[in-house]
Amino acid sequence: MNKKHLALSDRIVIQSGLQQRHSLSDIAKQLEVSRSTISREVKAHRHLVKTSKGNSCVHRTDCKKVPDCRTKCYRGRRNCQSSCNGCNESCKEFQEEFCSDYERAPYVCNGCDKRLKCRLRRMLYDAKTAQEEYENKLSESLKGISLTEELIRLNDFVTPKIQAGLSIPVICETFRDEIHLSDTTLYSYIENGLLEEKNIDLRRKVSRPKREKSGPVLHVDRKCHVGRTYRDYEVYMEENPDQTVSQMDSVIIHKGGQCILTIFFTNCDLQLMYLRERNTAASVSAIFSNLRENLGGEKFSQIFQVVLTDRGSEFTDPTKIEADTQTGEIQCRVFYCDPQNSNQKSGCERNREFIRYIIPKNKGKESYSEEEIRTMMNHINSYPRKKWNGQSPIDLFVQIYGREAATLLGLEKIPPDSILLTPALLK
Repeated sequence: MNKKHLALSDRIVIQSGLQQRHSLSDIAKQLEVSRSTISREVKAHRHLVKTSKGNSCVHRTDCKKVPDCRTKCYRGRRNCQSSCNGCNESCKEFQEEFCSDYERAPYVCNGCDKRLKCRLRRMLYDAKTAQEEYENKLSESLKGISLTEELIRLNDFVTPKIQAGLSIPVICETFRDEIHLSDTTLYSYIENGLLEEKNIDLRRKVSRPKREKSGPVLHVDRKCHVGRTYRDYEVYMEENPDQTVSQMDSVIIHKGGQCILTIFFTNCDLQLMYLRERNTAASVSAIFSNLRENLGGEKFSQIFQVVLTDRGSEFTDPTKIEADTQTGEIQCRVFYCDPQNSNQKSGCERNREFIRYIIPKNKGKESYSEEEIRTMMNHINSYPRKKWNGQSPIDLFVQIYGREAATLLGLEKIPPDSILLTPALLK
């Protein structure tokens, strides 16, 4: 259960649980919330309560100073520092001792068995007080910005600093003890016209150019994932365990420009690579259309049976990947990883490092040709893998699909002594 706000009845349960020395986890289970919710609630609304049990100075056991109140004390005790609370208010060297237990769960003294004998101030949680504080804070937050004397003071303090040429971040950092606001809050005050200064008075904000869009708006089919989720993929593979899986991804060379479509075969670690001028769904569809034309429908269906990819906008037209656009025949199945779970196609992600050996991120040439990308693909796929007892992905691919399929896909094995996996390959 996900509770957005705690009620008074919930806080009474918390107070009762603390008094009975229940753990925060047990209280959280009782209220069906997370332990962190209870922890934040207790620390936000606990209060120090005075006690009259005696001296709470850290020096009380070894203090040699004669207290001023001794001559007036009716008790007439000689060593009264440890028991009398007179020093708490009269001694100039008084330094209050606090219990270190406040720093760890349950953060309060409600259930402490030493509470009645302890001379230190108690940290207590009270449900009624906590509810009142919560309601007051909620009421204040709903009122918005209060145009009070504090805002006038802030304006009088900040305006001269801005006119003197200081930036908002510098003002907030240098004078944080005076204004107690973040630079984001101060910017919003100026944006909403609550201060005398305007946006035009802020140098960087006026001179900063308007951000341009990197390209045309991409129209994404939000329904393309229906029936193609990762759970659907797992169910499909349970029913069809003999189907081979390919993992698909995009490797960006230049943001808003050239990129590479990669198709990774999990049964042999071979990775096909195709250059695209823009990272669009149309460019992906065009590559699969060419693959069908080059391989033929039967061989295409044999090689590409299940394709697993992420939810990038370039993969939002799965029907043109799955079906022959001329006959409408479904030749493969496309499924998508869960959001923010690229680890579900980990083989493709790991194999990307070979591309980055040759085309480092943000350090590639201005442009590449299809021939250069094909050369890189063959050098990477010719690299022997320890996982496959020294065989290369091309060797395994030929064993599974035949030499003809490898030739049609542009695969050509590079001799081991000629393999180069550095940027020098494409210079």
